Amino acid sequence: MSLFFAPSRKLAAARLERGGPRVYDPRERLALGVFDASLRVASPFLGLRPPRPAIAVGDAKRILALRLDRLGDFLTTLPALEALRLAAPDAHIELGVGSWNEPIARRLSFVDTVRSVDTPWAAWGQRVRFADAREALGGEAPDLALDFQGDVRVLLLMATTHAKLRAGYGDTGGAYLLTHRARWDEKKSWYWQNLELVRTLFPNVEERLRPVNFVTREDRERAGSLLEESPHRAPLVGIHPSAGRALKQWEAEKFAALIDEMSPAAHVVVTGSSGDRELVETIVAKTSSQPETLLGTDLATFAAVVERFDVFVTGDTGPMHLAHAVGTPNVAIFGPSDPVRYGPEAGLGSRRVVRQPVYCSPCNMIRRPPAECDRGRAPECIAGISLEQVLEAIHAELNEARATGR
Repeated sequence: MSLFFAPSRKLAAARLERGGPRVYDPRERLALGVFDASLRVASPFLGLRPPRPAIAVGDAKRILALRLDRLGDFLTTLPALEALRLAAPDAHIELGVGSWNEPIARRLSFVDTVRSVDTPWAAWGQRVRFADAREALGGEAPDLALDFQGDVRVLLLMATTHAKLRAGYGDTGGAYLLTHRARWDEKKSWYWQNLELVRTLFPNVEERLRPVNFVTREDRERAGSLLEESPHRAPLVGIHPSAGRALKQWEAEKFAALIDEMSPAAHVVVTGSSGDRELVETIVAKTSSQPETLLGTDLATFAAVVERFDVFVTGDTGPMHLAHAVGTPNVAIFGPSDPVRYGPEAGLGSRRVVRQPVYCSPCNMIRRPPAECDRGRAPECIAGISLEQVLEAIHAELNEARATGR
């Protein structure tokens, strides 16, 4: 349980009904406000404000795009990055990402160069300093820089590049460091939110999202060598139990029951990172069918594995968006997060979201959940999702695939 802030579910429900600030912890808002006020005063003396006069957006020849957070957040940005390339076909586009996302970033045809930029707040389990991130972004100042994350810390980092033009949101502070501020909309999918940032700079960009599949032939060959042969052309069903945080994770017993229900008619593969080994082994030990498991595969090969699945079952996590990118039908199990904001985008592929309506969900209180939901077991919005609901969604996807020849 968090000692910093422990709101009740009633407060979560009230926030859901009325809307609320993006930073919902009042103490955190106070600390952020003090930091932002100090930065506002100091930034002119530190040379962090945008230079004057600014250049025209159309004259920007060197563009730096930053998406420094985790896998799912990065993947929601790919259609917007492709739109940026279409809007600025002659510019040199450099992409800054966390080192964990670098294998995908280097496969993007619409990006010219990639920088690995780890930050203290996103590099989980690593010792990284702000100065290290600043050093990673050193060199010639870009003409235009964009922060897709919407974080005042990234805006500060971006300001140290001395870019002539800077685009971002500024809703948590740092708006004075920007030349172009995009509209922040909590009710909009992150896929569309990212495109909104590009359209702030290039209003003529088409309001359309295109799927981006970055998997290479070599990736597919490696993936093929990892998977066992599916008997009798049975559907290949991937199941990824980990949701990154226990608060968002369906129970192990239900995953085990799902595996046993699917195994007679499908080839089931349970996936996870090397850090998910204990969870996956616990689930598999509860099954009677002994499914195939695939753990710790490198990110690019894992994407190619996901591409081979007929359907991929996930929680609200990065691999969910990976399925979206490579065109694999997805069944996503959602609890406290808003599937409209954080889930797969309907216009980019086949997906089904499974939820259990609860009066306080989606609260989006993931980092600091209500006290009643932070007790080491699945909260009601996750625990209330039945095996039958998930099975129905899987069979609906498989039936649709058969009917359409997908």
